[in-house]
Amino acid sequence: MIRSFLLFLLLGSSCISSKAQLGSYSFNSNVLYNDGYGIPWTYDYPFFMDGSPFFDTSFCTGSVQLLNGKTYRGLQLKLNLEQQKIIFTTDDGKAFALSQPVARLELGCNDPAKSVVFRSGFGVIDKQNERSLYQVLDSGKVLLLKFVEIRYKDSKAYNSNDMTRVYRQLPSYYLWIPGKDMVKVPGDENDLLGLLQDKRRELADTIGKEKLKPKKEADLIKIINSYNRLLQPS
Repeated sequence: MIRSFLLFLLLGSSCISSKAQLGSYSFNSNVLYNDGYGIPWTYDYPFFMDGSPFFDTSFCTGSVQLLNGKTYRGLQLKLNLEQQKIIFTTDDGKAFALSQPVARLELGCNDPAKSVVFRSGFGVIDKQNERSLYQVLDSGKVLLLKFVEIRYKDSKAYNSNDMTRVYRQLPSYYLWIPGKDMVKVPGDENDLLGLLQDKRRELADTIGKEKLKPKKEADLIKIINSYNRLLQPS
């Protein structure tokens, strides 16, 4: 594998040189592992699971972009939301936890053509830091971001040594606004419109006509998407 990889580098040096200027590379799972970015990971858990700490319980086709700009595509990935760890598999079926923080993660779980995007690099807020991964729900001048906190409770049935861990996924929503950085989405409609003051009247009309509720994720996405579309040149 290493020998063939070196041959690939030699034959494609001009292409790679061009990509290097852009800070972007494209490799597969085995190369990600051979680059030294994998820590052995096991599936074994000493308890039964009710719920899950993962974004998706299956491995999904996706890509990761490291902080240095290098991108690895065509991977089989899982995202552990509780530990903020990315798990990948190699061609021989072995699983590894990615040892490097990422700037961007894409997962094509249900529909590879509609990848879910996660990004890091935002300011410190609540319990999160610059390396925390947020799901991007809408993008434009303003980013609508979702962070899922994982909580769990362990319990044992009477006269049983078997433990069950019950997971809860608690989402929080944030806006990344130029000049303001990260702002937690307020539950009150007027407070939300106050953050988007330049299009307040138009958004208020949209919310009223479509009977949108900012506390509902689908409706919140519609509101922020409407705001970003209003800012696009006609």
